[in-house]
Amino acid sequence: MTIYDGYTNWNPGEYPAVLAIGDSWFWYPKNNVLEALSRHPKLKDGYQHMVCLGENGALLSEYVDLPGRPGRLSRRLQDLLQRDPMQYFSVFAVSGAGNDAVDYSLGLNEDCTDAVTPEDCVSEGGMRTLMLDLTKAMGLLMHEVLWAFEAQQRQPVVLLHGYDYSVPDGRGFTLGDIPIKGPWLAKAMNARSVPPDLELRKGVIRILIDRLNTAFARYAQPAAGIYFVDSRDTLDSGAGYRNDWANELHPTRRGFDRIVDRKWVPVLQQTGIAEA
Repeated sequence: MTIYDGYTNWNPGEYPAVLAIGDSWFWYPKNNVLEALSRHPKLKDGYQHMVCLGENGALLSEYVDLPGRPGRLSRRLQDLLQRDPMQYFSVFAVSGAGNDAVDYSLGLNEDCTDAVTPEDCVSEGGMRTLMLDLTKAMGLLMHEVLWAFEAQQRQPVVLLHGYDYSVPDGRGFTLGDIPIKGPWLAKAMNARSVPPDLELRKGVIRILIDRLNTAFARYAQPAAGIYFVDSRDTLDSGAGYRNDWANELHPTRRGFDRIVDRKWVPVLQQTGIAEA
């Protein structure tokens, strides 16, 4: 099993079948969806080698050229879709939206000081703008990918995914006791004066994750080879959540393994990529 970044030449004979682009759910060190998928015993031979374009913190909008907003990773994606490596890819996986949501302040009202329920914190206008921009980027991305495979006269397996209900407890990514990145969710909530009650804040995240799920699930067209992986209600968000969540945004190794086993593999079994 080898997971190459989007700029590295692969070893002879290790022809990647999977082209993945995305954020930290594909890139988080050692614990991520691709690592968990590549080591899963039901994944069929020939799919363990993957190419991943992106990075921790990448935005979905950075892979495409939107009007007046050229994506900084779009040129490299076009290179991968148009040149010789394209002949080896049969699966295209996308991970994105978490960092975009943080950039849009989670779609929250500007001042949530008096909020009593999670719904009191949500700005319908802000949430709509977030979803509109995300789906605009996703739609263009799907257009580029599907037409690249059309040029090869092949139908790919396209995998999109949503997120599970994380806990905005203020934990970021650390090495030992040294803080490296984050927190993300708590910081965005603090900036909008969301009351510190953790259950209320968890409810806000539940609304956000459900909206993201609804937005991306619309793209699923199994007859056209496009599948959506609904990750919700897989990991613990209650008293034992630290066993499944390494921090506010990223599962532990156990958490990623559970999401892949319970959510990804059943979808891959429909496509013939994983053993029944």
